Parts: sequence; structure tokens; C-alpha cells
Amino acid sequence: MSPVGRDIRCTAPQATRRSWSRLGSESGVVAIEFALVLPIILIFMFAIIQFGQLFNHLNDSNQIAANGARFAAVDNNPGGGTLQSYLVDQGDTQHLRDNAKVCITMPSGNSNVGDPVKVSVSSNFTLIPLLGGATLALNGHATMRIERTPTKYTPGCSA
Repeated sequence: MSPVGRDIRCTAPQATRRSWSRLGSESGVVAIEFALVLPIILIFMFAIIQFGQLFNHLNDSNQIAANGARFAAVDNNPGGGTLQSYLVDQGDTQHLRDNAKVCITMPSGNSNVGDPVKVSVSSNFTLIPLLGGATLALNGHATMRIERTPTKYTPGCSA
């Protein structure tokens, strides 16, 4: 057979044929894809956890304010100290108990039966605290009408 009619692919060395076949192989592709996708999945998981904590913190602030307004409206102080300190201690998380500030005010300036009493709970929540993330101010408010003249609490803010 003349060299002109020979098939060039058939004369390729064995090592070259093996390297071409490895390029077509898909072994290890899953590991590479997993390594590329894993950081994105972890970021989404961390974000979901952070926003869950944020909404829990906000919900607790609103609940504490509502309970405080009800206690103030009926002149009830279930704790041994001030109503404000009792309400701060009702936080679900240590972070909320350490950072919450509870204020009881009389919006009309009077504390007669039928006048409003307002309880506000404010606190800060830091997103991604390990990376020094943004701090959000969270506030919960509740207002009710006084049913009994206040004697067991005084308006003001917790320390």
C-alpha cells in the first residue's frame, strides 16, 4: 500500500490514542460540578437561617410589646421588679434579652381609664455577625386602652 492511501489515524502512537480517549471521559465531572455549586448552596442555606432568625426576633419584639400593653392596660405586673424589666426577660433568645429596650408611654399624657398606653420594644439585629454585617433596628409596638388606673408600673424605659 502506498503511503498516500494510508489512514493517518491508524498510524497514531498508542499514547496519543489513550490521551484522546481520556478527553472524552466524564469521570470526575460530578466532583467538579459539586465543588462549583457547593458555595452557592451554603450561601443560600446561611441566608435562610439568618432571615429566619431575623423574623423570629421581630416576631418576639411584637409579642413582647403586645403582652406588655395588655399587662399595662389591666395594671398587672407579673414580675418582681419593673414591668419593663419583666418584659425584657420574656425574650426567646439571649441576644434579644441582652439588647431589647422596652418603653411604656402614655400618648395622651394621662393615665386615666380609657386613655391609651403604648409599649414599644426596640432592639438591634446584626446580619452575618461573623463578617461584620449590617445592623438592623427592629421595633415592636402595641397600644391598648387603660382598663385600670396604673399603680403597679410607671411609664418609662428599661435600662
